[in-house]
Amino acid sequence: MISLKKTLIVAAIAASPISSFAAQQLNEEQAKDLQSFKQITVRGAFYTDSDYVMAMSKAADKEGASAFYITTTNISPSNDTLRIVYAKLYKSDAPKAVEATENFRKFEGVYEYPKSKAIRLEPFNIVRIRGYFPSEIDVNQAVAKEALTKGAYAFYIDSRSELGSNIQVAAYLFKKDAPERKLQPENAIPYDSEAGQLALAQGGEAAMQVEKPGYYSPSAFNEKFYADKFNNKVKVIDQSTTKTIQTKVTETASTSVVPEVTTEPQRLTRYTVTLPDGKKIQELNDATAAKMVAFDTIKFRGYYVTDHEISYQAGKRAIENGAKYYHIARVAHDTKGPNITVFVDLYK
Repeated sequence: MISLKKTLIVAAIAASPISSFAAQQLNEEQAKDLQSFKQITVRGAFYTDSDYVMAMSKAADKEGASAFYITTTNISPSNDTLRIVYAKLYKSDAPKAVEATENFRKFEGVYEYPKSKAIRLEPFNIVRIRGYFPSEIDVNQAVAKEALTKGAYAFYIDSRSELGSNIQVAAYLFKKDAPERKLQPENAIPYDSEAGQLALAQGGEAAMQVEKPGYYSPSAFNEKFYADKFNNKVKVIDQSTTKTIQTKVTETASTSVVPEVTTEPQRLTRYTVTLPDGKKIQELNDATAAKMVAFDTIKFRGYYVTDHEISYQAGKRAIENGAKYYHIARVAHDTKGPNITVFVDLYK
């Protein structure tokens, strides 16, 4: 969803020098494995994304950087062309980023991974338990005990839901040398869009920008997929009132041979507008929209308090105009009064 004051920029891959400047723009996937030596900002009136990318490249050059990664931009509420752009800088010989395990919490001898790390790794099993857990510590300890019995090095609690007084939790387990998951890039072009089909037909580098079958969502695990893959059922834990946790399994996972589950393509989790009649449309982020060609641009004006209102109104109008995807290109504030004008790009 669009944010008026702070927009997360997922940078596109820049494989060639930007204009006459040497500093290269990195995407999130390239930057995450490198250690930055400095963070800088540039300020100014930028009318397009390429304007501030070029300005940042020039600033990175002056700092002796060979590459940069734009993390965020702050947009002035009074003038949407005025921005403060933040970026991390990297040397040509930037060392690999080191993720110290001592920064992770540990329960029952098993590390708890944050989502930012877990989402990039392939789990070897999934734990799904249900029981009465008075605190977050109790939840973590119960999951860690299960993880320990399965030989896990780390776990990540992905979901939890309340069922009366009980809590049901799904957690993924990882080996120390867990392989990397094949993730869809955040700025991937939807494969069922007109632009996606054209890029696939073109082949080569263009096709690489489209959502890939068999790749995972970079924002969410698919619990049903992994539960089926590991033949996992919910385990109900009965905790005693004593300090020592006693467990009683009332429903256990089958010990039969784990069936082969074909990896299914997972769509990116985009902000979705749903109308009362059930029609839906997804909002594209800046980086994805930059790779696509809009078939039309519309605008509407009014007083809207929240980003949700703006996105809903934009999505509603996009559906009415026959779009499959939309992107809020610009929000202009009236010089007098609280109204705004919203410019929306439409995509097939």
